[in-house]
Amino acid sequence: MGVIHKLMTSTIPFIFRFHMTSIHTNVGAMAALQALRTLGSALQTTQNQVSSGLRISAASDNAAYWSISTTMRSDNKAISAVSDALGLGAAIADTAYAGVASVIENLDAIKARLVAAKEEGVDKAKIQNEIDALKKQALSTAVSASFNGVNWLNTDINDDLANLSYYNSSIVGGFVRSADSSVALKTVDVDLVGISLLNTGGGGALQTDIRSLGTIGGFRYASQSVGSSNGFESRYFTGPMTFGATDSIDFTVVLDADAYSPGTSYNLTIDKATVDAALGISTGVVSDNSDLALVLSHIFTSNFVPAGVASFNWSGPPIQQLFSISTYDGTANTGSSVDVVVTNSTFAGDAAFGLENAPAAESANRYAQGSFNFTGPFRVHNGVEFTFTFQINTELPIEVTVDRSLVDSALGTSDGFINSAGDMASVLDLALSGLGLDVSAAGSTVYFDVDPSIYPDSGTRSHFSISKIVDNVGSLPDFDLMDLDISAPGADVDRYLYGIEGMLKKLTNAGSTLGAAQKRVELQSEFALALRDAISTGVGRLVDADMNEASTRLKALQTQEQLAVQSLSIANGTAENIVQLFR
Repeated sequence: MGVIHKLMTSTIPFIFRFHMTSIHTNVGAMAALQALRTLGSALQTTQNQVSSGLRISAASDNAAYWSISTTMRSDNKAISAVSDALGLGAAIADTAYAGVASVIENLDAIKARLVAAKEEGVDKAKIQNEIDALKKQALSTAVSASFNGVNWLNTDINDDLANLSYYNSSIVGGFVRSADSSVALKTVDVDLVGISLLNTGGGGALQTDIRSLGTIGGFRYASQSVGSSNGFESRYFTGPMTFGATDSIDFTVVLDADAYSPGTSYNLTIDKATVDAALGISTGVVSDNSDLALVLSHIFTSNFVPAGVASFNWSGPPIQQLFSISTYDGTANTGSSVDVVVTNSTFAGDAAFGLENAPAAESANRYAQGSFNFTGPFRVHNGVEFTFTFQINTELPIEVTVDRSLVDSALGTSDGFINSAGDMASVLDLALSGLGLDVSAAGSTVYFDVDPSIYPDSGTRSHFSISKIVDNVGSLPDFDLMDLDISAPGADVDRYLYGIEGMLKKLTNAGSTLGAAQKRVELQSEFALALRDAISTGVGRLVDADMNEASTRLKALQTQEQLAVQSLSIANGTAENIVQLFR
């Protein structure tokens, strides 16, 4: 009992120190109030999340996430504006494409009329009336293919489009924020140089293309394969003559002599036995030029002389008999020539059927020569060139290219103009330099001559060809569509067909370019929509509240608040208990 009493008396003061009741300080109420304040703040935060749907609605909630979300929401508004701009760009591209497609149909119809105009007996004036209507329709389409004041087919560029590498029209296509927080607008660029049909400075698809080489001054149609003729001598027949048993004519034939070789000599004789054998007679009589041709042919064959003989009559009056000796170019010499010298004759006056006289006509050592007529000035623009294939004798074919730099180098100019046959000859001569062909001009004709210092073989062994004459720009029009008039005197329907084909080629390329632009705008629009959704989703993950979690937390906090209020009520009731102690 003493122990228990001692324990109790020593413990009670300790208990009272920690559970002291005071009328000045209500510890329990203070704790309840503190809990109530904390719950109130949490409850307010949770109620804001539930009502706004946002976990972070102010910078004070989370400064970093609030900053990111605010910036990205602003960017999303910019991307929305980009989507609108893409829609406008798509409408412009669609309008231009519809215009190009319509004009293509007009040009197809004009092309068909031009083909019909090639028929004999057609009324070109009536066909021109149809063409005029189609021309006006094409022009009207190009001018009216406008959306919101923007017309890609009818441009107002002061320079000729052929002088421009590009001329872009831009559609806003994207808004980009870089890692360093800098922003930039990306664009979808459409090159109007390849799309414009009519341009103030020229060069539209329906206008003259200054790059066109046309007929290349007549050279475009100058393909040729040229050889030369063998050497010959033609002489007047001075017979008839009768060979006796002791009669003979000795002569020498020199074949294929020229400046590069002495030729090959053949010493030959005509006697009675030879005449009888050649003519199948026994009288030794050579009565006319035909007989002589047979006799000389017999001698050449017997002595392996690579030459031939022909006879022909020159109509008079009087009729004159001639014979001709020509080389077969069968010797090893470079020349192609014939030279006959009588060395001895038993007939009076050294008569020898005319072999002793000067030739009536002769040709020796001729080389292949070609030509074409220069049809008019033209200009080789930068980036434009024409090529042709050249082959001489047995050499391999070579492709030769003529461009702006070669033209200016040949003529000492800087504008690429070829104004005359002389200019054309100078340009081609430089292009063929060292290849064995010399080019010159006389009047309006351009001549090609084999250079004997490089290829000395003459006659039938001399040959060259020029073929596959093309340019790298193709069939471009050298007239405006509105100037097409097949009813005009001297109108060249083929020229118009060539030009319309060039216009159609340009329009086809323009349609392809517009189609690619339409597809790119479409893809960019789809990306802009997807990007907006992705940004919205990303921002939501940062700042949106989890509504399931927030509503559950709200319910819990409301319950805790009720308990805190009850705790405060209990704590405040303690003072009433103290008053009861003093009653």
